[in-house]
Amino acid sequence: MPGVINPERSSQKRKRATEDISKNSGKSRKAPKTTQKDDQARILALEEQIVDSHEHYDKILHLQKLADRDIENSETAVIAAVTLCRVFCRLIAGERFVKRKDSSEKVIEQVQWLRQRLSDYVQGLSGWLGSPDPGKENTSLTLLMRIVKAETSTGRKSGEQVWRTEGSSFTTVVQRLLTETAAEGARQEFVESFVEEHDDVRFYTFLAIKQNLAARKGQAAMAENALDMLAKITGIPESADQLEDWYGSAPDTEKHQLRSLGGHHKGAREAWLAVFQSPLSAEHRKTILAVMNTQILPWFAGHIELLTDFLTDSFNQGGSTALLALNGIFHLMTVKNIDYPEFYTKLYSLLDDKILHSKYRSRFFRLLETFMASTHLPATMIASFIKRLSRLALHAPPGSIVWVIPWVYNMLKQHPPCTFMLHRPYHPAHTIYASQPNYNDEGIDDPFDMKQEDPLSTGAIDSSLWELETLRSHYHPNVATLAKIMGEQFTKRNYQLEDFLDHSYASLIDAELGKEIKKMPVVEWDIPKHIITMEDGAGLNRIGSLLNSACNSSR
Repeated sequence: MPGVINPERSSQKRKRATEDISKNSGKSRKAPKTTQKDDQARILALEEQIVDSHEHYDKILHLQKLADRDIENSETAVIAAVTLCRVFCRLIAGERFVKRKDSSEKVIEQVQWLRQRLSDYVQGLSGWLGSPDPGKENTSLTLLMRIVKAETSTGRKSGEQVWRTEGSSFTTVVQRLLTETAAEGARQEFVESFVEEHDDVRFYTFLAIKQNLAARKGQAAMAENALDMLAKITGIPESADQLEDWYGSAPDTEKHQLRSLGGHHKGAREAWLAVFQSPLSAEHRKTILAVMNTQILPWFAGHIELLTDFLTDSFNQGGSTALLALNGIFHLMTVKNIDYPEFYTKLYSLLDDKILHSKYRSRFFRLLETFMASTHLPATMIASFIKRLSRLALHAPPGSIVWVIPWVYNMLKQHPPCTFMLHRPYHPAHTIYASQPNYNDEGIDDPFDMKQEDPLSTGAIDSSLWELETLRSHYHPNVATLAKIMGEQFTKRNYQLEDFLDHSYASLIDAELGKEIKKMPVVEWDIPKHIITMEDGAGLNRIGSLLNSACNSSR
């Protein structure tokens, strides 16, 4: 039987309810905010549940939602990403991603579901590569490579599939590094911490670069990023004994490709050739040629002929690009006997107004000394190179001239027929004097043709090195002193040209300022008391009058 309701009590209750509503009517009713500690505690609780039982695998989805949060909650997202990495590593170690022949359909479905969750995690985490936040980017790379380590340490067959298979964790990381231009910091960290430290990472990185460039031909951005990554790889194994640092499982046999030095070199060559076959700008070519000797040629030892097309094409472009390609071309000629009949003609064409001012001039001088060292070169060609460099030295910086003069001295010592360019006694039958009989009164026209591109047809051998005589009056004392050796007896055997390289205005000035002053210079001058007025101040002087006239005429 229902009880009787007390009207007084009911009215009191309604009153209190009314009062509560009136008090809270101006406040919004929002859920309380969770702190970062609360999020961390919840994430750790989810991790424990997932690890404890497969019945809680669905909690992985909750962690992935937390990891996919916006940038405002980046700290929570990082914590969730780190937790997921630990979860997946433990599941991989427990072989929860492996399908067995005797597995039930439920287990197979569970394995497929876990693989998809791992794939989503790797894809999402790789999206952090190229992030403007360096800490977040570095964290993502570290977590991704931990997943790779867990996958590649499970066994030989499955480990190799992770390294090679398209869409795997490792190939996803490399692909992201190649496609994301802003991931320069991540590429640097990837090379320094993983590629340079582990032989298997380097081997499969070369393979992944080759596969990505082959699948996406014509993408200049990817080729540029691949070049950026390859150019950072400086560790080159010289013997199979050095192949001993593994990130994943160590190769189980001595005949495994990871233990083959030839296999590593072949992988590097194919990766570089894939870059060469991609669309490259002039700056990209210069970057490649700048590291050709140190980072590329060692991988092509014994197969340098594969670089023939790239080097010859770069050499034919002229300018600084051709300058950087010189060494490779000369190596092909002398070691591989590759025919390049126009080499010295092309080399002669590089001697232009810019070469002595170029930042690559020291490198060019070293190469030029090597190229011209042969005693079998014709004197006519040698004379053309000597004359052209002497002419260019007239308006070159002192740092270049101090190398040119000793080089000319060495070349004249090595090729005596060219010494006639310094002193040619009069003989009426000589072509020069016969064609210009009034040379004493009118002088002699220089027969050297500066515009001639063929060094065998310039007429330099019939000319003279009057340019070096002019340099004896150069404003810089070092240049003037050095030029005077051409007027003395050639008693010195040879100059060590390496001593004259890498000079600049700064180094020459420092050398002058560093000299000990034996006698103070005498300077005599007076400071005038008046510049435009008379000494007595009575009016304008001559300079003042001229200045006044100029001002009046301009009005």
